[in-house]
Amino acid sequence: MDMRRLLPILLLVFVALFILPQLFRGSGSKTLSTKDRGRLTLDAIERIDRAQQQTLSSTGKYTANLAELVPRDEVLASELTIPLTVDLDVGDGGRSYLARVSSDVVSVAWSRTGTSIVRSCRLLRSRTGVDCPVGTVAPTATTVTSTTGTTTTTRTTGTVTTVTTK
Repeated sequence: MDMRRLLPILLLVFVALFILPQLFRGSGSKTLSTKDRGRLTLDAIERIDRAQQQTLSSTGKYTANLAELVPRDEVLASELTIPLTVDLDVGDGGRSYLARVSSDVVSVAWSRTGTSIVRSCRLLRSRTGVDCPVGTVAPTATTVTSTTGTTTTTRTTGTVTTVTTK
């Protein structure tokens, strides 16, 4: 048999076995998008707050131990795999707490004393598809440089604006 006649058939078999499965396999990504990481970060702070409120109602004080909050909310444990940085601080007597949750997309901090809550949010990446929730405060920094003679003075001041609906 002439090898030139078999070459097109071998080429078709090669394409069918190796290239076509790669094309039709699908392009499902196994990593989380920045939008998903941002949403899960915001959801994690809400779940921590709910678990803290449950802890307060059952024990009479907030906890600074994340390991005590995770069993109260099964989804919280899976959200901690984003990865997230979680800081919990409890005031004297356990009547107030501060929770800070950060990912590579967004950083949020909630402080609660009794029924009073202060929420702060800062986007760490632009164009992520995630916005800080309504009712949170977003700090912004302004830097002013002034020169007098041979002295240059740089002053950075921060302002806090409340995020409202557009």
